[in-house]
Amino acid sequence: MADADALTELLERDAITRLMVRYADRIDANDPVGAAACFAPDGLGVYWGDFRGREAIAERLTGILAGFHATSHHLSNVQIELTGPTTATAQSYVYAFHRIKGSFEHTHYWGRWVDQLTKVDGEWLFARREVVGVGSFTPGVEAGPDDHPGHPGRL
Repeated sequence: MADADALTELLERDAITRLMVRYADRIDANDPVGAAACFAPDGLGVYWGDFRGREAIAERLTGILAGFHATSHHLSNVQIELTGPTTATAQSYVYAFHRIKGSFEHTHYWGRWVDQLTKVDGEWLFARREVVGVGSFTPGVEAGPDDHPGHPGRL
């Protein structure tokens, strides 16, 4: 790979990573419209159901975030694969701390964000983002075997 190609690839990966971080930041800022703006206009958010388009995604995120007084999302194990000049796939592990509205109890969530990305007018956006749960813990709440699908093909 030529030096210019390697530099371009690094810059593209950095732009995608910054998109992932911006999404988590907008979630933690209780800004569902800002989080939905991280999607392509016809993007698909898979949040325990399919939600297509920024308006539908923002509405779904508004409903999810309405249950929390505070959230804190942390990404790790980010893997990005550039599949074309304007397409990519990615996945990242996510740990999220949530303080439940009303009771101020806390809950912990572990999962993956599985992404398909597209570059629109020079900007990387989510074409599809799926939340894949691995586990959660809420004091006093027992999780059932069907609550989270886990990591298919992994432990």
